[in-house]
Amino acid sequence: MDVRRFSEVNFGPLPLLHTLEINSYMEFGLFDLDDPVTPSLPLFNNAVNLKQFILHSRISPFLNHFVFPNITVFEFSIASEGEAFRALELLNFLEASPVLQKVDMSLMSIISLEGVAQRRIVTLPDVHTFSLAVDDGAPGYELAAHISCPSASSMSLAQEKRVELIIAGQDMFTSPTVAFWNTIATQYTRSPVEAVTLKIDSPQDSVIECTLAFLSLDMTAIKLRLEVFGYIDVGNEVQMTSEDVALQAFSQVSRIVRDHPLLPNIKHLYIECRDLIQDSVRSRSMANEVGRLFRSMGPLDRLTLHGCDLRLYLAPFLEFPEFEDMEQSVKFPPIRELKISHPSFVGNGEEYMAAIVELAKSQHALGVPFGRVTVRGEHFPTATAEMLGPWVGEVDYRKERYTLVYNE
Repeated sequence: MDVRRFSEVNFGPLPLLHTLEINSYMEFGLFDLDDPVTPSLPLFNNAVNLKQFILHSRISPFLNHFVFPNITVFEFSIASEGEAFRALELLNFLEASPVLQKVDMSLMSIISLEGVAQRRIVTLPDVHTFSLAVDDGAPGYELAAHISCPSASSMSLAQEKRVELIIAGQDMFTSPTVAFWNTIATQYTRSPVEAVTLKIDSPQDSVIECTLAFLSLDMTAIKLRLEVFGYIDVGNEVQMTSEDVALQAFSQVSRIVRDHPLLPNIKHLYIECRDLIQDSVRSRSMANEVGRLFRSMGPLDRLTLHGCDLRLYLAPFLEFPEFEDMEQSVKFPPIRELKISHPSFVGNGEEYMAAIVELAKSQHALGVPFGRVTVRGEHFPTATAEMLGPWVGEVDYRKERYTLVYNE
């Protein structure tokens, strides 16, 4: 009502208004509107040259009260625990803003898809940057599947998921999350996909962050992120540990990469999964997932393993009880360059270095020797380069301490 009154007071032409920012931080329920008045005209309808519209609200806003066909930037956030936000209004607003170039949305609210036709897709031809973050339980990826940005060079989708809302033993990535990750990954990537980044991290206690990114040859970037928080260790009502979460996360993103129709074009694979799985049974399961991923890959120009537990990747070459009879679990594709940086070790570096040498020998025996092997870490033996030398075209080894920020 306040915004409506302000708009009515400023009813004249507003040719110099290029940016409109509305911040509504009023808590829901402080007062009730018995009969909210719908404006007779769109709010600020005389701002014909408006280019940037920013709307932050703690109650479900009425986007159908705004019509700005010439805006190029739309920043929108809602954090409401009240009535559901109507996604239909958002899609209608976007469709009525055909020259948008940047869309940044954070929808921490219940989202209703009522009235949205199943096959409806709103195309934003000029958008180069698209970002959407949604709260747990919100159909954010389903909403994103109704939006197409054919010219986007940067696409980011993030979703939070609360483990305490998951039934014990249930897969976090049950449909529809799986289906829509796959839909969006294929909808927004253009051939050829040059690189894939897969990260599983624990940035803070009780949080597992899973990120899957695709980079096309034309530098189009898509990032899908799922943040799982509040996991509860075995012994409580919800029996899910951080290791369970990490294993499920890796399994799902690996599945999306394997199912991607542009998989044969991938030339660079970057994996970062730092020291999240210790249990022997889960380690074996994780090694099997790694094996499925590698067996699906075609020839790679580069494979980078950063911060990874090398047991899971070198299982056939390590004499650990939990990996017995797993010779076929990890089968590396032909790789021109292998880069291993700051792995997490269980023991000393000599046995892992010996396993890397055995891997190099096996590639050499298959007629696909590594052109280059790069190793960065603290615990490898000083004779690393000499040990790899006979089996690799070029060895780049340097002792290096791990730092929190690593630029690939």
